[in-house]
Amino acid sequence: MKLRNQIFFALAVLGLLGGLLIARSSSHYHAVASAKTSAMLGMTVGTPDIKTAGALAFGPENILFVGDTQGAAIFAIDVKDSEKDNGNTPIEIKNIDQKIASLLGTTPDAVLINDLATHQISQNIYLSVSRGRGNDAMPAILKVTKSGKIEDFALKDVTFSKANLSNAPDPAAKTQWGDSKRKLAITDLAFADGELLVAGLSNAEFASTLHRMHFPFNQNSAATTLEIYHASHGRFETHAPIETFLPFRVNGKSSLLAGYGCAPLAAFSMADLKEKKHLRGTTLAELGGGNRPLDMIALQKNGKDYVLVANSNRTLMSISAEDIDKAEPVTKPVGAPYVTAGVGYVSVAQVGIMQLDNLNANFAVVIQRDIDTGALNLRSLPKRWL
Repeated sequence: MKLRNQIFFALAVLGLLGGLLIARSSSHYHAVASAKTSAMLGMTVGTPDIKTAGALAFGPENILFVGDTQGAAIFAIDVKDSEKDNGNTPIEIKNIDQKIASLLGTTPDAVLINDLATHQISQNIYLSVSRGRGNDAMPAILKVTKSGKIEDFALKDVTFSKANLSNAPDPAAKTQWGDSKRKLAITDLAFADGELLVAGLSNAEFASTLHRMHFPFNQNSAATTLEIYHASHGRFETHAPIETFLPFRVNGKSSLLAGYGCAPLAAFSMADLKEKKHLRGTTLAELGGGNRPLDMIALQKNGKDYVLVANSNRTLMSISAEDIDKAEPVTKPVGAPYVTAGVGYVSVAQVGIMQLDNLNANFAVVIQRDIDTGALNLRSLPKRWL
């Protein structure tokens, strides 16, 4: 019996040692694989010189793209988010602006949430934030977990790469309505078909521009200046930037749906964007003057595709993909302020939504201002309601 116990004990020790060796080997493998992936993506370890953290978008391999308007650059950051969340559950954080202010050691009125992006594997939410106002504001990237924990994703010793924006507006340049052109150099980002799409203003004669950046950032980017018919203004325009956009299929073709201030919705063919230096889009809708589209997502409900638009001075708008496919171009003035035209939409009874993204199959996630208290809440909206 004693000999048998000694044999069992020896086998257990050998098993434990084998497990440790396998775990160490696995850990070493993942570290080497991660290093190889970073090298393949042209990334290095260091502290990115981000001046402003604005528009966000996720790409492949845990890469978070961050738009820096003041620095006129795009940063690709490996967030190394290895978690996996298969649940289609919601997240709710009340007074998130107050919690962020406490984390950053400031007051809620000094916190500006610039964008929100969901890591679709982990369902962790990343926020780009300004601490303070004006040119002296400090950038921050925050990570929000499904449990409600808010963490500072320190922009130090991270794996990153950088691409400078070609033809960025001069920092002193102003738009015809008096805003800084540089602050509108990057208005939205999306990753599609191996490219990072960057909307904003350039210093070109036709200022509204879409940049296409290959990733890894090892090739020259391409840019197309854009033009649309603005039904609320009754003219073609090239100086207003896209406010928000969404890669989307229109009539079976890869396209870009673009929302503009005051408030046209236009479509651009991705094939034409890749071939032409200047492109006139097709205006599909006028969503009403005096309004800015703030964010757009695609979602599925009951087996059908929809586009959801968050607005500055309107409710959420739900637009059927079938209606987008059937829409006739809007080519004439709407005739009066705040009048809508073109493809129809369904109003969703939610206002004050400033940021919007897909969380999972069941929920969209939003940053929403409480109309009674003015506080910002992070909320999940069931897609069946939308």
